[in-house]
Amino acid sequence: MGKVLTKIEDLVKETAGTQFLITVGDIVTLDFLEAGKIPDLSIVDYATQRMPMEQVRSRFSKFEQPVIFVINPMSQITAGLWSAIKDGIENPRHLRIVVDGEEDLASLASIALAPPGTTVIYGIPNRGASVHYIDAELKHLVDRVLKQMELK
Repeated sequence: MGKVLTKIEDLVKETAGTQFLITVGDIVTLDFLEAGKIPDLSIVDYATQRMPMEQVRSRFSKFEQPVIFVINPMSQITAGLWSAIKDGIENPRHLRIVVDGEEDLASLASIALAPPGTTVIYGIPNRGASVHYIDAELKHLVDRVLKQMELK
């Protein structure tokens, strides 16, 4: 799903003119920050490929942003994460949500909550970043996926 890009230059060009940019994942978020483009909302866990990395945390310390910390276990979307994403969308301020646990499903919550015109980009380890433009069709697809997950 979505276009996969591997170079930050291509990602920056691809997102030029987007109404609202959400990044999910440490490396893709750092790539944008280091390229001088601050996402409107970013969701990270200060780890990459499920291995905590002090180096990742120190790279983030160079960028001042409002930060909210939430707890979210792997393969879940907690009410706290959902609420933080909603707050970041409704009150734009370049918010960084730092997840204690795993941000693996935050892209789904972001797509479900974001208005049309938003771009959501999430990192795919060892592949690049997947770019998604929010429209009614994508929101409908994600809503179906989220409903199926609730039944399990």
